[in-house]
Amino acid sequence: MGAKVRLSIPSAIWTAKDSARLASDTLASIKLRTSKGIDANGEEFKEYSQEPIYVSKRGARLKPKGGQPSRTGKSVYYDGGYWEYKHDSRRRSTLAGSADVDLVLSGNMMNNLVVKKATKQGFTIGLTSKAGYGYYVNVDREFLGLSEDDVEVLMEAVALELRKKLT
Repeated sequence: MGAKVRLSIPSAIWTAKDSARLASDTLASIKLRTSKGIDANGEEFKEYSQEPIYVSKRGARLKPKGGQPSRTGKSVYYDGGYWEYKHDSRRRSTLAGSADVDLVLSGNMMNNLVVKKATKQGFTIGLTSKAGYGYYVNVDREFLGLSEDDVEVLMEAVALELRKKLT
């Protein structure tokens, strides 16, 4: 599972190294789009839940801050749900330009979104085993894919690289 791109370019002028470079640029585009709160279909991500939740202090990807400590002290209650937990627990700059729903809590998932494979025929972008849960996130908020804008940028990059090679 992940984003797969197949290229139909003569192998005499396109190499695996070219695909790897293109894949890295595409990966950056996906991360940038995601940080703006836009999914692979060009739509805004659905909002985080505001249903009340308890977040365990043990094993949490991000140490809970704010909220109300539970009776046992082993968890924290957030009346505003996951949205409140994320908002209170993350320290992010208001200048960061990140959307409320940017799929980043601890940074683990986006840091483990990588180029899995690059050949002359194309490339695959996916998650490492350290962030396999991201595939479940992708079911509700599709970020592993290419929006129309992503495809347009990809095609322009290929065309530019081919023009350089042919001159």
